[in-house]
Amino acid sequence: MGVSLYTSRIVLGQLGAIDYGIYGVVGGIIVMLSFLNGAMSMSSVRFLSFALGRDDTEGAGRIFRTAIAIHVILSLIVVLLAETVGLWFLNHYMKIPPDQLTAANWVFQCATVSFVFSILRTPLSAVVKARERMEVFAILSVLEVVMKLMVALSLTFLLANKLEVYALLNLATVVIMTVANLLYCRRCFPECQSIRATFDKELFLPMAKFMSWSSFGSFSWVGKTQGCNILLNIFFGPVVNAAYGISSQVNTAINGFVQNFNTAINPQITKTYSVNDFKQTERLIIYGSKFSFYLLLILSFPILMATEPILKFWLGNYPAYTPAFVQLVLIISQVESFTYCIGAGVRATGKVKIYEIAVGGIQLLSLPISYILLSYGMAPQSVFVVIALLSIVALLVRLWILKIYIPEISIFRILQSVFIPSGLLAIICALLYAGYRHRELTQTINPIITIVGSILIVFILEIVIGLNAKERKIIYQTVVKRIG
Repeated sequence: MGVSLYTSRIVLGQLGAIDYGIYGVVGGIIVMLSFLNGAMSMSSVRFLSFALGRDDTEGAGRIFRTAIAIHVILSLIVVLLAETVGLWFLNHYMKIPPDQLTAANWVFQCATVSFVFSILRTPLSAVVKARERMEVFAILSVLEVVMKLMVALSLTFLLANKLEVYALLNLATVVIMTVANLLYCRRCFPECQSIRATFDKELFLPMAKFMSWSSFGSFSWVGKTQGCNILLNIFFGPVVNAAYGISSQVNTAINGFVQNFNTAINPQITKTYSVNDFKQTERLIIYGSKFSFYLLLILSFPILMATEPILKFWLGNYPAYTPAFVQLVLIISQVESFTYCIGAGVRATGKVKIYEIAVGGIQLLSLPISYILLSYGMAPQSVFVVIALLSIVALLVRLWILKIYIPEISIFRILQSVFIPSGLLAIICALLYAGYRHRELTQTINPIITIVGSILIVFILEIVIGLNAKERKIIYQTVVKRIG
């Protein structure tokens, strides 16, 4: 997280606001296709975890080879879409300065190739996650972040063509990480000894069906984020895209911390469901949802309290709207932090059609609503307000569908154990924020004191209010054991 944020500072300083905005919005066209990659990753992890939960190594190997076949097909589809619809949209509808159009096309091509390699890496990453090799996942993730930092630092040695070189070096990073994943999986996992694509009829259709509906859900999420970025480009230009890109970097870095936590817990949800241990499945969903919110809150609340000083220290001069964008994105992420384990519970059943249509449809509503508001002259922040409100609606729909698919799970216990303490914490933090801003204490209190104080306040509130007596006892015993 720290390296990612520092990397963003260097890249913004070296590229400038306009080039940084161009890279974000042009690369965002390809990122819009990443709904395929996200769906394939979730699907591969689900099927592999289900097989491994039943100790079916042979079945896991068949799933892996079938996943490769599906990923190869989809990578060809991505290239076709990118080189036709993507290029047409870039050159005819995007607001790119004329002298930067060639560089923008170069960025687009590099992003396309990078994305193809990311697709081909997905089955390999899925095996690491399904096998719960979190130490390997951590090493590979840190390695990738460090390589991106080296790419950013290399820009300081260039006098021209920085945008083009940055795109090319990021492509090289993706290629290297794909090869690293391939070498590790082939060496350590029996199901990865053969990496040939296999069209297993028994598996291909159910996996493709699962992926197709998951793709709609992932498309809706990407459409919500990158679609709104394109709307901001159309109405306000690349400088506002730069502010959006910075807020996305902050959100990705902090949210990545929570998503990695869920990367560890989601395969366990699938495995417990596969052996019909519904009580443990419910327990994992409750703890995963609650601690996702708590982990994110302890990171995001200090940023909310001292947004401007942190941005000033991090970036120096930052584009207009950046503080508001960062704060709104973090609030949205707090709402969405509940959804990771709830979604994992639904996907464990393999029944995702209704879930993806309902949740995805709600998320996609953000685009027409935002377009209407911006057409009537509303401020850019209105886009994030729409997304936040729709995220709350989608959360309620997720809970309803979870109960339909797994009747053994008690929604009352989830509300009692997760949403009541989390809601109380959110109210207290909102009151603290309002009082702090109303008194204009940001102008008088040292930002370091604000940040440290915010962390301590949230930590104490989570221990006292967020945890019950049993959870506090478990954590206390664990800490004492570790210290001992």
